[in-house]
Amino acid sequence: MKKKNWQLYYPILLGTYAAVGLVGVNISQMVLSAGVRSILVAAIFSLAVYALFCWRIKDEYKAALLCAWFILFFFAYGHLYGSVEGVKILGVVVGRHRFIFPLWLVIFGLGAWWIYKRAQKLESLNRALNIVSIILLVIPVIQIGTFEWHRHRSVTGTGSVGTTSGLQGVPSLHKEQLPDIYYIILDGYPRQDMLLKYHHFDNSAFIQQLEAVGFYIPSCSQSNYAMTDLSLASSLNMNYLQGFNQNVKAVDLTDRIINSEARQFLQGLGYNLVSFDSGIWFTEIQDADYYISKDRPIFSSSFDFTRLSEFEVLFVRTTVLRLVEESKSAWLNTLLQNPRKESYERILFEFDQLQSTPSLPVPKFVFIHILAPHSYPFIFNADGAFELSSSVDPALGNELEFLNKRTLEAVQTIIAHSKIPPIIIIQGDHGLDTEVRMANLIAYYFPNGGAKVLYPTITPVNSFRLVFNTYFGQNLPLLPDVSYYSSYEDMYNFVKVKYPCNP
Repeated sequence: MKKKNWQLYYPILLGTYAAVGLVGVNISQMVLSAGVRSILVAAIFSLAVYALFCWRIKDEYKAALLCAWFILFFFAYGHLYGSVEGVKILGVVVGRHRFIFPLWLVIFGLGAWWIYKRAQKLESLNRALNIVSIILLVIPVIQIGTFEWHRHRSVTGTGSVGTTSGLQGVPSLHKEQLPDIYYIILDGYPRQDMLLKYHHFDNSAFIQQLEAVGFYIPSCSQSNYAMTDLSLASSLNMNYLQGFNQNVKAVDLTDRIINSEARQFLQGLGYNLVSFDSGIWFTEIQDADYYISKDRPIFSSSFDFTRLSEFEVLFVRTTVLRLVEESKSAWLNTLLQNPRKESYERILFEFDQLQSTPSLPVPKFVFIHILAPHSYPFIFNADGAFELSSSVDPALGNELEFLNKRTLEAVQTIIAHSKIPPIIIIQGDHGLDTEVRMANLIAYYFPNGGAKVLYPTITPVNSFRLVFNTYFGQNLPLLPDVSYYSSYEDMYNFVKVKYPCNP
């Protein structure tokens, strides 16, 4: 009996590429470990399918080609459906599974029939597909490797963040006299007037409660950029991205966040840095003096397939399993616990730990990024219970009610348990809706009369300039308050925007 030619390995590489390529596209928004399980499952699945085809089909070249055709059918369906979902023809929505999947099945069936019955002289084609599969896999591997190298340089502090703000040294100060500084990022938290206009949610009670505590809330605040990494790289370094480098695309945003000028200046004064596990790797400063993270049994969780990460759900949705994932059956929801539940638990943990930070050694710079209200689906009801909802209204308002309550409790606890009145900045890194993306919430607690330097149209690029001028004897000039919108598809194509408000 003739042995099968296992040198025809391209079906396995093509299946593996489905996961590796998706990791490569999303690597800047995830940690590599979140994609490892998907890569292994894709490789093992492809190997098993290939073995089955080789066992059932005598012609080794047809077996490999049919297997590759099936791999394409299985792993490409979700991509195809995502590109045509909701498309209408003559007023009829044809971008639905009921139309797309049968068509996809017919295409697969016809292609499989042709390969099995008609295809001849496949040796050259199979060898060419071997080469193509290698090239396809190498491209995202290089992309991932390059990004991981840059990430390593950022998180280990081997990158270089030059001084662009003009910070000067300060006379020696006794640590016991320095105020703690809290930088609390509520991801995607919109400005009050935009909440009322676009979502009919009156947030004035929360604003009044913050003001009663002593916060100043600028009525015309805007973020400087439309995305978290752009926004925080700017605010923590007190400069616009365009001011870092003539080629803004060359700016290492992660390095600018993790090893920011604000951090370097404060640690130079003896501050301890406190950072939290946020679920977004580029805001997790793991080399902080105190890195607060919820313990995760990594080994055991790797074999727990009842809890998928957000990347794994994304990967499932690129395959034919999207049909199953979107069935929304009670059985499936029980088996595959929504990854947003992990985010829910992390946010509760962050709030609990934030209220405990006053007990850490002083002085400290506390940086916390809370991934809420962030995006759809929303995960909190007004009482703080886990409740998934993709409907913005009233789900956004319900989530904000709970976030407001926990935020207010946290800052009241921090102020009450701080021997020296702390400096607190609560900020949405940007707004929520695309049309008003830059209109964000900012609230400042500047003790001992410091609020007099604040003004209604302030943007985050000037926040730490005012902190350091007011409390650390700096003389940094304020920059023009400008907002630059850009889309995820073209994040460095900045357009100046401004939203009207009633100061």
